[in-house]
Amino acid sequence: MADEAEYIAIERRIERFIVALGIVAAVAALIAWGWRAGAGVALGAALCWLNFNWLRQGAASLIRLGLAQAGAETVKVPKRVHAKFFGRLVLMVLAVYAILVWLRLPAVSVICGLAAVVPAIALELGYELTRGGHRLDSR
Repeated sequence: MADEAEYIAIERRIERFIVALGIVAAVAALIAWGWRAGAGVALGAALCWLNFNWLRQGAASLIRLGLAQAGAETVKVPKRVHAKFFGRLVLMVLAVYAILVWLRLPAVSVICGLAAVVPAIALELGYELTRGGHRLDSR
């Protein structure tokens, strides 16, 4: 149980890092390149956060299904799980399309916001290393 709580804490910190980085990057883009760039980064980071949450929920449901069907010859994954998993990607593409075409925000700023998960994971890694939360197998 401690491991599960630790993993949940890691996921929550990554979520908070995505939000914090999105805010900082949006403000920096706003100051450096104007409101359109700032809005693009902010919307991209919001989509990044949403995508991270949906991906986490989808992976958790697949893990629960696998554990519930442990020992079975074949694991049956309901079509709705597939639909939710791939629907997430379709919704992301449509949202980015709307941001770029209808709102006409700069593509680079939207992509920078969408990529906020990368430095968020790097920050989490640094946090774990400085906190001493990493484990070395002593065997």
